[in-house]
Amino acid sequence: MFFNRKNVSKILLLVSATAPLILPIQSVQASDLTLTDVGNLMQRPKWLPELPKIETSGFAPDTAIYLALRKRILVQRDKTAIPELHKLAQRGHAKSIILMGYLYDQEPKLIATNSKYAAQYWAIAAKAGDSVAMYNLGILYLNGRGVPRNLQTAQQLFALASEQDMYRATFVLGQMYEARKDWIQAINVYSRCIAAQYIPQCKTRYGILSITKTKLNPADAKTVVDQLVEASSSGDLEATYTLARLSAEGIVINRSRVAMVYYLEMMVKSPNTNSHYRKLAADMYNVYRPTEQEITEGKNNYRVANAGGISDAKLGSFRVVDLRKTVVEAGGNLE
Repeated sequence: MFFNRKNVSKILLLVSATAPLILPIQSVQASDLTLTDVGNLMQRPKWLPELPKIETSGFAPDTAIYLALRKRILVQRDKTAIPELHKLAQRGHAKSIILMGYLYDQEPKLIATNSKYAAQYWAIAAKAGDSVAMYNLGILYLNGRGVPRNLQTAQQLFALASEQDMYRATFVLGQMYEARKDWIQAINVYSRCIAAQYIPQCKTRYGILSITKTKLNPADAKTVVDQLVEASSSGDLEATYTLARLSAEGIVINRSRVAMVYYLEMMVKSPNTNSHYRKLAADMYNVYRPTEQEITEGKNNYRVANAGGISDAKLGSFRVVDLRKTVVEAGGNLE
């Protein structure tokens, strides 16, 4: 992925700091990264560098070099590759700039942590319209790390990244609307990232809010339940717990303690389970008191459906979207 100039004017209104070049940047203070008067931002600061010459087509040589360096740094943990990556970043290679920022923000064992430096790398890439840079800057503003905390700026950056179909940014945007109890807007936002297979939480939050905050017709209710089932099958235990509750209460699906036991068994046997979900399961058994026959049938149904542990790999691939962590690529961290 290479730089483009899309959304450059929007980004200039959001981010007021960058490095005079990639490095050195020791003289830049945190205050330089705050929003300033919009009128001033419209006038290009003299110290702001021209956008670097960028790769525009093909599998360019710099990209091949970058892929080798990324493996050395992130997989082999080779610190000696970082200066070479820095040279690529100075030449304007988009992914190299993103990775340099990531190293400063998230890899203290490879390089001394400095989120101010990370912000400045990503500011350069964000001004060129890179969605990962916009997302990462949004995370910094959301948490006040390396820049002053500014929820409005964070939301605007997530919105811009979301416009480029960065579904992780869309999910975080939905979380921000939920935090403000703007349920309808949150539902609308989550609906835009339901297609993202690597973020099943979008389906889960969309489903929960649709059930609890809106009136669903039978067709919509079936769609929402199907999405919760898919999210549960992808390892999101919040979806699994929700299905257990819906089954126990008979909300939008038929009441069935057998189905409740099935989902609770899935929840406690998942490779992603923890003490929180095990306690929820125990509490539900105490509250809804399924019979021995219902427990046996529910557990047998789970055992048959998951014979051989065929779903463990899929369930184990689930990752929580950590609102404190920045990423290397649009799909998330390399693991």
